[in-house]
Amino acid sequence: MHHRVLPPELRERVWHYGQYKWLETRGVDEQSLGKNLPKDLRRDIKWHLYLNLVRRVPLFEKVDERMLVAIGVRLKSSLCTENIYIVREGDPVNEMMFIICGHLESVKTDGGRSGLFNRGILKGNDFFGEELLTWALDSQFGSNLPPSTRIVKALK
Repeated sequence: MHHRVLPPELRERVWHYGQYKWLETRGVDEQSLGKNLPKDLRRDIKWHLYLNLVRRVPLFEKVDERMLVAIGVRLKSSLCTENIYIVREGDPVNEMMFIICGHLESVKTDGGRSGLFNRGILKGNDFFGEELLTWALDSQFGSNLPPSTRIVKALK
């Protein structure tokens, strides 16, 4: 990173993320380990780890098990450090996120137009990005992804 001309604050954030990732994973990349497993074993592991998270989404309550499996195998894990903005209000929503651990701040302002300010804390078993589901279920959706209706920032 030293050969790159990044501001000290940005270099510090990169270093902090590397330290955090090492502490959380001890250098083990679960994604690449899973790639070497047989397809059915990968599916069963993801099913076991993520089924309860997926079932918490109201739109998925009545979905049959095969569809839930199809959703579950597409889930990927990611790590966020504190004070990282995961999505900002108005940004295109290109994924739905399920929180396994930590705390995120969710702020909804309606773009500042109506005086609306709604702040909440998201934690383990919560999710966000459901705009993507309603967009995908709308028969009139175009190629543009829906805009985020909130700002989500990692706190812990």
